[in-house]
Amino acid sequence: MNTKNMKFGITMVLFTSLIAILSMGGCDVSFSTNNDNGGGSGSGDIIIEGTIVNFSEFGEITVTVLQNNIRLDRNTADASGNFRLQFRTSEEVVSLEFESGSFGAELPNFSVEDESTSILDITLQQNPSLISIDRWQVFQDTLSLFGTTVIEFNESQVEFNIEGNDGNCIFATDTVMITYRVKSINITGCREGIRLQGSAAIILEADESISLSSSRDAILTLDDAMVDIGQTTNPIDNTVFIESIDQIGINASGNSTVNINPENECSISGGREAVNVNSNATVNTSTCTLSL
Repeated sequence: MNTKNMKFGITMVLFTSLIAILSMGGCDVSFSTNNDNGGGSGSGDIIIEGTIVNFSEFGEITVTVLQNNIRLDRNTADASGNFRLQFRTSEEVVSLEFESGSFGAELPNFSVEDESTSILDITLQQNPSLISIDRWQVFQDTLSLFGTTVIEFNESQVEFNIEGNDGNCIFATDTVMITYRVKSINITGCREGIRLQGSAAIILEADESISLSSSRDAILTLDDAMVDIGQTTNPIDNTVFIESIDQIGINASGNSTVNINPENECSISGGREAVNVNSNATVNTSTCTLSL
């Protein structure tokens, strides 16, 4: 066998061995793909941090995150019942598996978003084996979206948060479509709160409170953009507070539309003006109180 054929043969043996190893159970595999259709795009880390409230009843507990039965990450809860998982996925949902010597159950269809951290309080139950989420907070990184991206996040237990840290919190253009239907929404510390242009659209609905605070315009819409903020179909004392410290609460121009639809209390305020409407734009503030 000549040297060239020998190198090729060795390469094929190593490649075949690698495939065999990856095909065996117990390997942690992380997938990273790009798409424009909601959930995880695979381009950003997803973190799940949790506390098992009654961990002392079960001894050592291992928590695994799965995508189509493939393990993405695994962590054993510490002496306080805390665990942490970090992974990437192109799917909108994953499964969480909790195992100990006396317990085993899976929580399917757990919704995830790129570049976000979910913080959970979990209670485990025996006979029958159940996993209960007592509290679910999501801390989403700021969003800057283009093209045909679609985000649809519907979880009635979620307390949804974006902390801008003096940057722009949500920017979208082209035909981006964003929908969050959750328990509550808190978007704070923004330079600009929500800025939409092109034909981008956002729907923010909550059972309880919605709060949006920025130093510049809290909501800025251009072109044919659309913003819809308010109550879900089954609200529980939904309130809406929109605040711009230095500029305008709602600043709409072009052919854009802004609809605010609270169940109960609502206020819109701006350092310069609560609402400004230009061109053919439309703003519906419903029963909201407008103030400087």
